[in-house]
Amino acid sequence: MVAIVKVLQGALEGTQGKDYDGNDVYKFLGIPYAKPPVGELRFREPQQPDSWVGVREAVEDGSACFHKNDFIQQYEGSEDCLYLNVFTRELPQDGSYKLKPVMVWIHGGGFTGGSNSSQVYGPDFLLMEDVVLVSINYRFGLLGFLRLKDPAFNISGNMGFKDQVQALRWVRANIQQFNGDPENVTLFGESAGSASVHFHVLSPMSRDLFHKAILQSGAALNCWADECDHSVVQIAKFHDPSISTEKEALNVLKNLTVQELYELQVIFCKSIAHGAQRPIGLVIEPQAKKNAFLNKRPIDIITTGEYNKVPMIFGYNNKEGILFNYRRHLTGGVEKVLPEYFIPHNVNLRSNSTLRWTYIEKLQNLYLNGPDKDDNAVMIISDAWFISGIVGSVKNHSQTSPYPVYLYKLSLDTELNFVKKACQLTEIAGCSHGDDLGYFFKTPFTPQIAPSSIEDASLRRLVRLWANFARSGNPTPDASEFGLSWKPAMTRQLNTLHISKELTIEVNPEGKRMDLWRQLYHQSNATAKYL
Repeated sequence: MVAIVKVLQGALEGTQGKDYDGNDVYKFLGIPYAKPPVGELRFREPQQPDSWVGVREAVEDGSACFHKNDFIQQYEGSEDCLYLNVFTRELPQDGSYKLKPVMVWIHGGGFTGGSNSSQVYGPDFLLMEDVVLVSINYRFGLLGFLRLKDPAFNISGNMGFKDQVQALRWVRANIQQFNGDPENVTLFGESAGSASVHFHVLSPMSRDLFHKAILQSGAALNCWADECDHSVVQIAKFHDPSISTEKEALNVLKNLTVQELYELQVIFCKSIAHGAQRPIGLVIEPQAKKNAFLNKRPIDIITTGEYNKVPMIFGYNNKEGILFNYRRHLTGGVEKVLPEYFIPHNVNLRSNSTLRWTYIEKLQNLYLNGPDKDDNAVMIISDAWFISGIVGSVKNHSQTSPYPVYLYKLSLDTELNFVKKACQLTEIAGCSHGDDLGYFFKTPFTPQIAPSSIEDASLRRLVRLWANFARSGNPTPDASEFGLSWKPAMTRQLNTLHISKELTIEVNPEGKRMDLWRQLYHQSNATAKYL
């Protein structure tokens, strides 16, 4: 059945599908929310989308932004990638004018990859809850985050985040045509997408464009999400060592093919010594810059309370490090995990070798003396790269936000665990980074799900919690449905929903391990407030 919706740019023809329960849903794919950022618009901030005449087909995903797919090791996508998808169960033309909560998904990928593919992020599970789901593409890598320091070039970085803002503006202007409520928008994302959600909480540019936030396995205070300070001249020198000015560098980078630019990006990223430090991502723009996405450090924004006050859910998987330990094996780094590798790059202990070795020894004793070297690696990766920054974010927000800040720990280990299925790691116990995706989206690795199975019960429970929060800001409005009430976290009492085969409430579940990370962060003036 053909479905026609009119948005500000023109008419869109979508198609129909089914949700997990067999209900009809509408799908509108590959909708442009900005001008293609090509030619003279490469490295520029997003522009308003062009209108069209007639009816535009919206039945296929828009192009991913250009990258190499980790799973198939092939290039895919293009520079022309600023598209979004919309999924809804009802349209105004069906006679329904009741506006639905809107959930906007931001995909992960380390700020260098990923897409909003409807094959990877199928709406089948979430649409059971009668929400309107939007999933967006955005620029990443050098195309999305290149920064020049000379203000004359007007390339101050964060174009990928500004793409996300532009998508949110499109949602605000058009989502009512899909029965979505522009005054009830929930941002949610995973990994780098989750950190992106957190940056929107902190950014003045995103004010009034969303009303709730869900952060899955990523936060602004994670070491890999910390501000970058790259040099465009340094990057361009990998292509031409004679380059010495930003003008020369920009001329070179603007004229490379998109594949040449990506290959240059790979060389540059490999040159950064610390594995958890992202050379590409958020930059702090100059205070004087108009339309800056962020011009202050995230920790300073959080602790002063100068951010977009909304209800928030933060969470982590109990064995985030499984994926990265697997990658360690793939690259041959299986001999030894060095504790000094996990001292955060933004905690500078180089000038005090005695203190540095004290913490190296503490990390060794807490994480790396156990007999199972893989489990040791998984736990230190989980805490260093994810859990400590997420817990620190929750603690700081709980002091400055008038709205509830919820915290969860996910340890589900079923056939729906996305990364473990994709990488054939099902013999390893625990919930890896990325495993949560399989409970919210139909993916290429979703198995046949038996009714009343642990998989069926788990995905329904998680989708209900998330949809309840999107509707009202309270994930457990009816405590009898879940057998408990999910209480917000507090600075000294981290009430944590433990999501396993059953739901339970824990308090400060990682307390002993987090004590060490708090001590470590307090050794630096720059990070003392992190945890």
